[in-house]
Amino acid sequence: MYPKRLSDLIEELLYGEDGYYTRYVRIGKRGDFFTAPHASPLFGYTVGRFLQREGVKILLEVGGGEGYLAEDILKSTDITVLSYERSPHLLKFQWKRLKKWGERWRTVGELVEADAYLLNEVLDAFPSNRYVFKNGRWYEVVVDEGKFALIPSEGPKHYLGPVKEGFVYDEGVGMEGFLKEIFKKTDRVLIFDYGYDEEEFPLLAPDGTLQGYRFHRVVHGLDALTERGDITHFINFTQIKNIARKNGFKAKIYIDQTNFLLKNGLLEVFESLPDDEKKRLAPGMKTLILLFRNHRVLYLTR
Repeated sequence: MYPKRLSDLIEELLYGEDGYYTRYVRIGKRGDFFTAPHASPLFGYTVGRFLQREGVKILLEVGGGEGYLAEDILKSTDITVLSYERSPHLLKFQWKRLKKWGERWRTVGELVEADAYLLNEVLDAFPSNRYVFKNGRWYEVVVDEGKFALIPSEGPKHYLGPVKEGFVYDEGVGMEGFLKEIFKKTDRVLIFDYGYDEEEFPLLAPDGTLQGYRFHRVVHGLDALTERGDITHFINFTQIKNIARKNGFKAKIYIDQTNFLLKNGLLEVFESLPDDEKKRLAPGMKTLILLFRNHRVLYLTR
């Protein structure tokens, strides 16, 4: 039996027949984790406002989860939203939440042409492989006869940043091909996710970024590789920008999520609401501003 790569194990745990996203994913305060759309509809209102100013009429959201972000964009704009969701479990929630919007919302089974694509915490959910720089060379962490082991490796395919003894790097698998397919279908891609630039990883994440979420508890490293829990890693924004550039796109905006929201009218959106709505949404606005510190926004245009 050959050693199994971590990306193959993670693929099974997340997307297999009994995988987390296939059957068990739970998002929100009572789930395993929450994203910005769960923190406050102000996120979707502000993102929708930005997209409308950019002239977007048809938006394709990849991995829309339970449909919160799509609903907030539908409420606050006249944009038509298409949803490409891999999880049949989450699609059920989307249908319940969004079917009332009629022709302004529908699901698609493949990537289709749209004015813009929106990916909110999607790329971090791609399976990843783990590499360790030790004794002056790279090794890959694999599963061999049920145990984790190190085998000599050429190292990460896309990482060209600095290394040091003991440095651990988790590299997503399959993102390049997926993004290339997206770039064929649109001229604009808006990405929200947590991650770093290439040169930041040795300083900010020397022990790697693989982590798991269950009931809002975070487990780091190889302990995250368990059943019925979310498994993620921090994405390499340098890699994403390089892939985009090779496909004729440029980074029009690259900024932390909090400043993106503030610069694109979060406070103005909040002030435009009725007083009772302001009172209800004020705690969520504070969460958006303060909690998502590792999240960045990359807006790619052709």
